[in-house]
Amino acid sequence: MAAVIPAHERECAVCTNDFTTPKILPCGHLLCRQCVISWMDSKSDAGCPLCTCPIVEHQGNSSQIAADVVDALPTDSVLEAIVESASILVKDGMCTVCEDLKAEYICIQCLEKMCPSCRKIHKKMVATRSHDVESVSTVTPERLAASRPALCADHVTEKADFFCVDHNLVICTPCFSNKHRECLDVKSLDEKMKSAEDALGLLREKLLKAEDNLKQALHNLNVRVQTADVTEQQNMALVDKTCDRLQSMVDECRKQVKKLISDSVSNFKKSLCDFKSELDKRLGKVTSHKHLVTRATTVRPRLALIHAAKTLTDRVNSLDLSDDLEAEPWVNPSLEITIYCDDVVKEIGDELMSINREIVVVEVRIDEIKKPAEKSLMLGVTSVLPIQLPVLSLHLKDYIFLREDGVCDKDTVVSFHSYSCERILSVGATGRVKKEK
Repeated sequence: MAAVIPAHERECAVCTNDFTTPKILPCGHLLCRQCVISWMDSKSDAGCPLCTCPIVEHQGNSSQIAADVVDALPTDSVLEAIVESASILVKDGMCTVCEDLKAEYICIQCLEKMCPSCRKIHKKMVATRSHDVESVSTVTPERLAASRPALCADHVTEKADFFCVDHNLVICTPCFSNKHRECLDVKSLDEKMKSAEDALGLLREKLLKAEDNLKQALHNLNVRVQTADVTEQQNMALVDKTCDRLQSMVDECRKQVKKLISDSVSNFKKSLCDFKSELDKRLGKVTSHKHLVTRATTVRPRLALIHAAKTLTDRVNSLDLSDDLEAEPWVNPSLEITIYCDDVVKEIGDELMSINREIVVVEVRIDEIKKPAEKSLMLGVTSVLPIQLPVLSLHLKDYIFLREDGVCDKDTVVSFHSYSCERILSVGATGRVKKEK
């Protein structure tokens, strides 16, 4: 049973009417012949209105007439037949014979619509009793298109029994015997139909395989995109964590360096304060004794002056009148700060190096994979370790598997960058992996 095509698939995307001479664009979309011509005339560089793929390859000939370009495109004859059958089903719902009664049936072979009475007559007539008559409400355009007889290209009322390959026409038996008797390649219509079905079956298998391969390739790409996203998040978190550690180290370094400076200055200032306190004491003693001497020389009592001179002389001679103390010298901490900062810088450098160790980015690029007959395939770059990669390509006859130690494929030579691999992995493989220097 023929698959039923939804009604909207019989409509042109441009004019929204049922297709008229549906043309197959290079991208696989369909448009009416006249719609393609109008679309191309309206734009200098017209592409498919559904996907923007070019309708015609540029060949430097800008004077091409749109109608000629469109006529060179293949016509979807199957859809054309379905659309024609659909129009037959919806057109004029009256009985073809009675003309005044509603048609409830249609003959699949002769396409006549009939009321119940005419149907009975149709099934009794010798010429039509073998015809398939079905209810108009249940028959589909696909069923009608599949069951309609092929008619001769020259005698449109005659059933075609042959196909002239030389002229690409279906012909009836009289045409085969007369007009096409000298044609070199004429086949029976059934034989040509079988050949076409076989060819389309192989084509369908080829497209299904290509579709599966492309879907798998897209799946692999999506997996790698997801892996890249996860890796990005992990690496970002690692960078944030490391930078937080670095910031803590810098903050601690700032704190320690400031403490070194503060302690050094504090110790030096304490030494100066002690020195100042001692000098203040000496100054106080000197000032007090100066006052005593001044008073004695000013008053000058005769006997007391003699005693004062001796007493004060002994006292002043016992005083420490020096203005020099051996204060603790100030030690500039710049050298210690430099050494400490150098140690911190080295530690920061070690932390940064740890990022490079933890964020493993191995660039694995297969430069060229050579197959027999010098066919080659250039592959891309990935930041994923080889052991984590899925099948890298589905375009070669033998799949290529990247493994922990590299890649191996029959009759191939594979080169890597930034990844050392050199031993053959699978038993019986004749390929070798070249180790990059």
